[in-house]
Amino acid sequence: MEKRKLWIGAAVVVALVVLFFVGREISNWQQNKQAASTEQAQQKRMVAQAKQTLHQVCRYADSVGIDTSRFTVATSATFDEITSKTHQLLMEARYGKKPSMMVFDGLDEKLDSAWVAKADTSFTPSLLSNTSFMPYKQLVGHYNRLRNQSKNNPAIADSLRLVRQTLNFYRYINRFEPDRFVLVNIPAGELNVLDKTGRHMLPAMRVIAGKKDKRTPCMTTYIKDIVAYPYWNVPKSIATKEMLPKIQKDVAFLYNQNLEVLDSRNKVVDPEDVDWNELSETNFPYRIRQASGCENSLGLIKFDLENPLAIYLHDTNGRDLFTVTNDRWRSHGCVRVQKPVELANFVLGKETFDAGFMNRCLIDQKPQTLSIPKPFPVFITYNVADVDAAGRLRFYKDVYEVAK
Repeated sequence: MEKRKLWIGAAVVVALVVLFFVGREISNWQQNKQAASTEQAQQKRMVAQAKQTLHQVCRYADSVGIDTSRFTVATSATFDEITSKTHQLLMEARYGKKPSMMVFDGLDEKLDSAWVAKADTSFTPSLLSNTSFMPYKQLVGHYNRLRNQSKNNPAIADSLRLVRQTLNFYRYINRFEPDRFVLVNIPAGELNVLDKTGRHMLPAMRVIAGKKDKRTPCMTTYIKDIVAYPYWNVPKSIATKEMLPKIQKDVAFLYNQNLEVLDSRNKVVDPEDVDWNELSETNFPYRIRQASGCENSLGLIKFDLENPLAIYLHDTNGRDLFTVTNDRWRSHGCVRVQKPVELANFVLGKETFDAGFMNRCLIDQKPQTLSIPKPFPVFITYNVADVDAAGRLRFYKDVYEVAK
């Protein structure tokens, strides 16, 4: 009997122990299930919130001319995938994409991506910090006006495309955070000096840019210094293809154009001592330089730009071309400036050149390099659609026939 009681007691103890562990496992399972359900619900809420944020950013981006079809996500997209798309779109909305025609980057980019995380929970356009640039705001207004009209007029689609390209360019400027900068728009044949709000610091001035077969390249660069009474170091292609045949016909061409011939040691040589008929495009061991003065092709002021393409801004000895013709695309690639004195004094930060400088035209002057306070940013761009100083939408001739 005692043994039986002992066995019954032991069985009860074992049963209680088993019940304890089984109960604990069941409790743990229920807790884990509840936690998993809570986590799943939380993940769903996060995904839903991320999709909502992406939707808000897409709506804004669409209103400023960005193709948002590249930022769609699948229904099954994860939170990380959606957030990644949102961050990419935000960066493009602030900094744009590099324009396809940019061939040289002479300015350092200053991209900041830390701010994009602030949009994970809520998005406002103020996060982009580029909405205060007035030409951009004005162009956005014109873009949305045209977009509304395009619903009844499909022909407006091409105008919208051109405006989108310029909107992207203005966003691209944000990569460099310039306080003040020179903006040369090739199709407009115009140069403007703007501050970071888009305010015009000088009246717009005409420029003469490269002709169709000698295009002025688009670039971001800066003015390194300014040269008064510059030499014109004739590019070798011009010297051999255009000048050499004329010199071979009559060496007086050199004297008439005030041109000097330099050897490989940069020593001036007597043109009469050169056998010009023995020279060719592939055999030309000389450099041709035009002496300074009023007849110099660069005029009296040259703005030296940082770039490997020998492109710069400069005065001209043919200033009448700014008024007697509307053909402002006739150079070999460099940019002739209508009002070099005004531009130079602004860049230098003081009145270095007085109003009579351009008329005095002193003789026997050597080039004088003038240092500027700090490098002055320059953007040479190709915007067929743009706003003028009054905020009016303008469409310019596609002189290079590239805005397809």
